[in-house]
Amino acid sequence: MVRKLTFPDEIIANILTRLPPKELVRARVVCKQWHALTSEHLFMHTNLLRTNAGHPVIAGFFLNDEIHETFSYNPLLRGYSSPDLSFIPTTADTSNSETYVTSSCHGLLLCRRRRRIDGELGVYRARHYVCNPETMEFFEVDVPAGAGGAGQYLNLAYDPLKSRHQYRIVARGHDGIRVYSSRTRSWRTAVRYDGRCRRSPFAGLRHPRGVFWNGSLVWAMLSPRLLRFAIDSGELSEMPLPPRLRSEGWFHAGWVYAYVGESGGRLQVIGYTDEERRAACFDVLEMRDDEEGEWTVLYRVDLTRVKELYDPGDDDGARVARVTLEHFSWGGAPLHVVRGPGEAGRHGVLFFSVPGKIACYDAESRAVSVVWQDTATTSSPKQLLSYTWFNFYAYTPSFLRL
Repeated sequence: MVRKLTFPDEIIANILTRLPPKELVRARVVCKQWHALTSEHLFMHTNLLRTNAGHPVIAGFFLNDEIHETFSYNPLLRGYSSPDLSFIPTTADTSNSETYVTSSCHGLLLCRRRRRIDGELGVYRARHYVCNPETMEFFEVDVPAGAGGAGQYLNLAYDPLKSRHQYRIVARGHDGIRVYSSRTRSWRTAVRYDGRCRRSPFAGLRHPRGVFWNGSLVWAMLSPRLLRFAIDSGELSEMPLPPRLRSEGWFHAGWVYAYVGESGGRLQVIGYTDEERRAACFDVLEMRDDEEGEWTVLYRVDLTRVKELYDPGDDDGARVARVTLEHFSWGGAPLHVVRGPGEAGRHGVLFFSVPGKIACYDAESRAVSVVWQDTATTSSPKQLLSYTWFNFYAYTPSFLRL
């Protein structure tokens, strides 16, 4: 009698994470057990780390700029195919519109396609889809009127480590906040407030795009301050400011938020004074968790070398410097922080842009490499702008099914 050897899931998963990406895709169809193991978000994260020799990575990023009708996916890792969103259906009312990504969260994307309303000349709405490019699954979400119908007020919230089969969509409208649950396939009103600007908690909002972190959506305000919405409890509150702002006061320091993001389960922000912006030297601050509520310096970034290499001496360069507050005086803008592993977060990277290029800065070695370059001609109006953090959508593949 031949006995069949069985191994614990942990051992099998450990072996499978060492497979190259193409072989991993084939291994998923061997049996149900392997398919289930490789569907875990933690498995995909471990596989990506090993593929990149243990360094923190993202598989690629979407650049999304509807104003200038620019949309592209840009891979960073070899062996992983670029996500193709052509499986999102084209309907009669969206045949002349492109698909844009409006939110990215742990392998899921929130996309929208503009559609024209029959009988209303020049009036447009949008169709919204939650999708997983790896499994090519999608689900159309009916967004209620006034709850971010234009798309820029919608944020995807998904944490597979806490709730593997449920995602939420947070819609910030003029009169309140609504939350959509994939479990109930319905919306609920979580917060109501007066729609007038003087009484709205979102008066002075930096940008409609929020950041999903630790069960909450976080928005940057112009004050500067951070506004937080706890999705489960519906509580809306302000987060504590970094120490230097509490001591100096934001008005006298001239400090502005240039970036707000999440990586490694931590919340990161980048901000600087006018002096730091001109010098291209600044800190990446991090909040570890809710219990402490304190900010620490994760990385000290010095982009002086890039500042010296990029000298906007012509008129176009000068125009770039004055576009928005988050741009450096030399035309740069932080895009995305990828935190390194461990408490110290060593070997983390920062993606940033200058007009026509996106570069990667290694926080440990301070090495800079160009990861994307615009192929448009220098006479194009797009060349006058560098991308900002709310145009950049990091993507890490996941095999989770919707």
